[in-house]
Amino acid sequence: MKKRFLGTFVFVLLIALGTLWGCSSTHSLLKKIRSSEPVLAKRVKVLPFLDETHLGGNLGNAFTREFVSKMRKIPFVILDEKPFDLSMPDNMKSPRFGIVTPKDFILKAEERGLNILITGVLNPVDVTSKRTGIWPFRGNAHFYEISVVVNLIDVSTGAVLFTRLESKKVSGSEEEYADSEKQFMTELIKDHMPKILKKQVSAITDVLEGIPWIGKVLSAEDKAVKVNGGRNVGIKKGYVFEVFSYGKWINAMNGRPYPVRSQKVGEIEIVSVSDEEAVARPLSGGPFTIGQVILLKH
Repeated sequence: MKKRFLGTFVFVLLIALGTLWGCSSTHSLLKKIRSSEPVLAKRVKVLPFLDETHLGGNLGNAFTREFVSKMRKIPFVILDEKPFDLSMPDNMKSPRFGIVTPKDFILKAEERGLNILITGVLNPVDVTSKRTGIWPFRGNAHFYEISVVVNLIDVSTGAVLFTRLESKKVSGSEEEYADSEKQFMTELIKDHMPKILKKQVSAITDVLEGIPWIGKVLSAEDKAVKVNGGRNVGIKKGYVFEVFSYGKWINAMNGRPYPVRSQKVGEIEIVSVSDEEAVARPLSGGPFTIGQVILLKH
């Protein structure tokens, strides 16, 4: 009886191990398949973070610099660091949930051929108080929640692709800010800024990797279709792109109209590549005209 039980147990254990090994192998195989797929670099612009802490000290600019320095390390991101000839309005306020989509900046980014616009909001520090400790040593403890919202905006449509709130809650006592609570909160923000932004950039990296690169047709003459991407974004000879034209417009829940890629025009194949542009030959469909959208097929 014991031998039969032991044999059954070993059999079940082997099946379980085999299942786990199979799942692990499948995951590894899928990872290899995904890693073999070409990931074209996205042209990204980071706008200055909106500082709503009202603490002074140029915290918004400090957050922006730290964020940009981390974004530079993403291999498939091309940062546009040339300033726009635009400035954020001094009285600009973050709307509900911290989603900022400045229309003028989106249009300017589209003129430059950018793919993604990133905006950020440094929210006001949320302060709560609570009695802590054991009598007779009880006292007032203050809890400070620092939070930053980051948004990814698709330049071609103006739609918010991704928004994320990252926060950190820390405690402090009355004695720690007896001289200046404002200074105490400023130091807290500076101390926790790197970790908060590191988590934001990590999440953004995953999102950007999964977003398809969107390019445009610059010209189409004598069966030569020029597109606005080259070696800088990772385009290579032999890549095939699907070409779309914007069709009808639809209204989103917020009432804003968005263009829809409703019609596939055809396909083109890259035949020559320069640093920032590439030339393709038509494979099917057409006609191809300036402004049409291209998406990598394979």
